[in-house]
Amino acid sequence: MINALVLAGSQNNGKLAQICPEPYEALIPLKGRPMVDYVVDALLKTSKVNKIVVAGPKELAGRYPEGRVRVVNGGGSVVESVQHGFAVLPKDSMTLVSTSDIPLLTPEEIEDFLKNCPDGYDVYYPVVFKEAIEQRDKTVKRTYVTLKEGTVTGGNLFLVNPRIVDQAIVKAQDLIKLRKSPFKLSLLLGIGFVVKFLTKRLSVKELEEKVGGLLGIRGKAVFSRSFGIGVDVDKPEDLEVALRHLP
Repeated sequence: MINALVLAGSQNNGKLAQICPEPYEALIPLKGRPMVDYVVDALLKTSKVNKIVVAGPKELAGRYPEGRVRVVNGGGSVVESVQHGFAVLPKDSMTLVSTSDIPLLTPEEIEDFLKNCPDGYDVYYPVVFKEAIEQRDKTVKRTYVTLKEGTVTGGNLFLVNPRIVDQAIVKAQDLIKLRKSPFKLSLLLGIGFVVKFLTKRLSVKELEEKVGGLLGIRGKAVFSRSFGIGVDVDKPEDLEVALRHLP
């Protein structure tokens, strides 16, 4: 069994604020429910997930089953949300960290991701193939990068060993901020990566080794074809996609 942490503390001060007045992105309504509800529901229905912590606004308190879900203050940044969440989670079980803006996530996709995480690593991160997303919906706009293995986008889940969080979180914040800007991320990782990125010769293994070295951890990229893991909601057109695909 694993535990789960949902990061729901992001303020609604980006493009979504143009059409939704809610103070937090997690509270933006989709078919009458806060967006974060769909993520929590998927986790609750995943057999391998035990305890769930939601780091987010106080409006979510008392909304979920008390026996399995606990809501804590999300803080003012991603780092604070992660710290507040892990502070109340056991250190002896792997933790699945999810953003709150992936309402199309399904229990089956979570199970598939977990099944494909081999033993022996500290952090697992899904990379979703472009073709898999476009097979479901060609209107989806994502940031893609072409690696040796194919054209992919970063997913919105991490499977994490809680024991490495404190040492890696500050450095990881810089990488998380840059996950939607592959070129800037390559600059951070070194000139050799820039060249390989531009010539589409960068491999996932090289990326794993470089990022792991920067953070002092062992990281593993997990290839995925999961639509719900690869599609988040951070702009109005994403909201339209989510509404089309939600049941």
